[in-house]
Amino acid sequence: MNLTEYLDGMRVATSAEELEAAIKAPFKHSFRGRTWSQICKVRIEKGNEICAAHAHGRFVPIFGPRGLITLCGETYRMGHGQNSTGVRYIWHYAKTWAIEVLARNGFSQRAAYAVWDECGDYPHRCLKRIEEALAGKLPDPVLDTLIWHERSYGSPIAYTVEQNNADKYDRRATRPCRCGGTLFDWGAGFSAGFDFINWHCNACPDVATEYLSPGRLYEIRSRKAIIEAAGGI
Repeated sequence: MNLTEYLDGMRVATSAEELEAAIKAPFKHSFRGRTWSQICKVRIEKGNEICAAHAHGRFVPIFGPRGLITLCGETYRMGHGQNSTGVRYIWHYAKTWAIEVLARNGFSQRAAYAVWDECGDYPHRCLKRIEEALAGKLPDPVLDTLIWHERSYGSPIAYTVEQNNADKYDRRATRPCRCGGTLFDWGAGFSAGFDFINWHCNACPDVATEYLSPGRLYEIRSRKAIIEAAGGI
């Protein structure tokens, strides 16, 4: 397969599924240079075309000329960053706007982030996320509640409350585990607009994830104390 055949495969696609199959066709290329630019141009144009014709296309953020984004009948114009920091701020504000628009149109925060993460270079992929969202498959997590991941493998962490208490500078937050052991704050992250902590136990191999309400991560880590779960574990 040569470049012309590869591009034509994308051009004749009439659905998101056909375009995805054309993108994954066996054509070897590098992710830079003029060839890659041609591929991106055709992929994005065809993706936008497919989204515009789709029943749920209004929920796809479409990037137009001069930084104009259209979404759910609303428009937003991106600014111009003068350096890498400026560019990050521009994208942050655009993302915030898009998520707020989708939220006003009934999307959960997690669903709105999922749609945004697929738009731009691969707009057709938003359609699958939108269908999942409209079917209620991307709900927001329940906050400040442990979500258990029961494991029959692995081992409890080799860490004690005494060791933790003796650590003057990097003491971990703790809370009781349902097995009778102690859960330790074993790392935090950020997903779809939510902070979360992964809690690991020193007596059982199970782990728990807790998605946190705004400010809760700072509260937990600044107190460095045993955190009691609201309503029990």
